[in-house]
Amino acid sequence: MTDSITAEIVTFRTLPGHSTAAVTVAARGLEQFLAACPGFITRNLTQSEDGTWTDHVLWSSLAEARAAGAKIMSDPGAGPFMAMIDGPSVRMSHAPVLLQQKAKAA
Repeated sequence: MTDSITAEIVTFRTLPGHSTAAVTVAARGLEQFLAACPGFITRNLTQSEDGTWTDHVLWSSLAEARAAGAKIMSDPGAGPFMAMIDGPSVRMSHAPVLLQQKAKAA
């Protein structure tokens, strides 16, 4: 496999008692860590109507995504966010980005 832009898709549910606002604030605790990671491109965090969260992260390569994943649990900024997540609900996948479309400039 050649290095290409890689999508990291993580779905999870939170433990009871955490509001959407509180989870979103805690998720911001990863901003500095991600910004400092080689290969980080962008992140979007969503929550569906059924309460499932999805963290969509784009990386320059699968290797960089995996390297960040190996370090994230030791980052102090990740602790509050990770503590809100229902561990058994977590599903992570990586896939090469085959098509990317951006809005046309107005």
